[in-house]
Amino acid sequence: MRKNFGLERINGETITGIALVFLSLLFFYAGSVNDIWAILIPADFLILAIGGAFIALGIITIRRQRSMIPS
Repeated sequence: MRKNFGLERINGETITGIALVFLSLLFFYAGSVNDIWAILIPADFLILAIGGAFIALGIITIRRQRSMIPS
């Protein structure tokens, strides 16, 4: 039986961030096509920033887990 020792490549925070960035890109496209969706473009920037923050948090978490691996 092989132990992983926390060597994750991707975690839940990173997946959440990628999903939010993709969602904000879809909303940007919808805002460029439809005038009603264009009203929500400032909120799209907020969703994009939150997605980027989740991606950064995921990367930081993975690096911390890798630094705690016993030698």
